[in-house]
This record gives sequence, structure tokens and C-alpha cells, in this order.
Amino acid sequence: MQWVEDRLRELADKDGQYREFNARVVATADPATMLGVRVPKLRRLAREVSRSGDRDAFLGELPHRWYEEYLVHAFALNETREVEPAVRLLDALLPFVDNWCVCDALNPRAFHDEKALNGRQREALLPLAQRWMGSEHTYTRRFGVSMLMRDLLGKGYDPSQLRMAIAADNGEYYVRMMIAWYLAEALVPHEDDALAAIASPELDPQLRRMAIRKGIESLRVPAETKDALCRLRG
Repeated sequence: MQWVEDRLRELADKDGQYREFNARVVATADPATMLGVRVPKLRRLAREVSRSGDRDAFLGELPHRWYEEYLVHAFALNETREVEPAVRLLDALLPFVDNWCVCDALNPRAFHDEKALNGRQREALLPLAQRWMGSEHTYTRRFGVSMLMRDLLGKGYDPSQLRMAIAADNGEYYVRMMIAWYLAEALVPHEDDALAAIASPELDPQLRRMAIRKGIESLRVPAETKDALCRLRG
């Protein structure tokens, strides 16, 4: 959408340093698609888009030309307050996502809304997470695992979800990093289950090392749990 692109160009850092920084950090995105707009400005632009009459047209305009357009798309999509529309928008967007940053920016309000979920987080969200985790597309699969972490470690938690996350491992680095992050986050509310999952022979040794490193680096994981992780590391 031309006015969104024009605003992105206005908001871009003029010296190009932020664009170069993004190109290093978001390694799988094409640097030629980056304008160099900082995230707080993208969030403000997403609010402009959401309040405009062009929201639906913009969200339907895929593929986008610019990396930052995808982030604005993600932030605008996140304002969706009903589950079914959020799922339709995600299904349309996810096949075009080619980097961890846009993937991890996706976090629809509907998936945290007790009213929208009718108090049935697990029943509403787990089948969606499982479907996306079964995708052959790297970032769709990563997003499915992220749902287990962000949306289902609380009321919707069940120990079987740890096994589901491990089963989502397809050897892809960016999928494995999300599984490792999920296992590390699970250590806080569900320590015994998470430690057992990390120690499980089902877990690939590289993925185990990644999960242990994430847990040890976390500021939320208690010291005694980190000691247990060190013992698992050997």
C-alpha cells in the first residue's frame, strides 16, 4: 500500500546504520528489502493502519515488498480480538514469513482474551498450535511452538505439550531455537516436567544443549534449577 510505504520511508533512519544492524541480526531476510525503521515507530505506524479505513486492504495485500511492511502487518494483526479472524489472517500471512523477527512479533490479542476463548484456552488453541507445528514451512512451525510457550504454559498447560514441542523438531535451526526457548520457559512454572523433557532420550543432543544454554542464561530460572541443568550438560 503506497501510503504505508511512503510513511516507512519517512520513518527510516537516514544514516543506514539501523538497516545494517537489522541485516546482521535478521540473517534470513533479504537486506535489499530493509528500509531501517525502528520497532517503536513500526508499532505506531501499525496503530495508524489499524485505525484507518485501509486496515483490511493492507492485511490482504500479500506478499509485501518490504521487511518492515511485514512487521507492521504483524503488529496490526495482533490487534484482532476474535479467534477465527485471527486464524484466517495468520494462515494468509505465515507462508510469506521468512525470518524469526516477524514470526516472533505475531501474538494476537484474541489468543489471550478469556472472553474470546470462553475460558477454554487448551481446547481452542492447542489444535491450532499442533496444525502449525506440522507445517513444512520453517516459520509456520516455529510459530506453532511459540503458541505453546506464550499461550499454553498457564491455564492451558498439559505435560504432553512438552512432547509435542520436541516432536516438532525437524532439524531446522530456527525451529530448534524456539523449542529450546519453550523448554527453558517451561522450567519456571513446570520445573519437574521441563527437566524431565530436557533429559529425555527423545531429545536430540544438540537441541538439549540449546535448551540447557537458554535455561542457564535466563534471569527467571532459579539458581538451583540452573545447577540441575549443568548436571544434565555434564
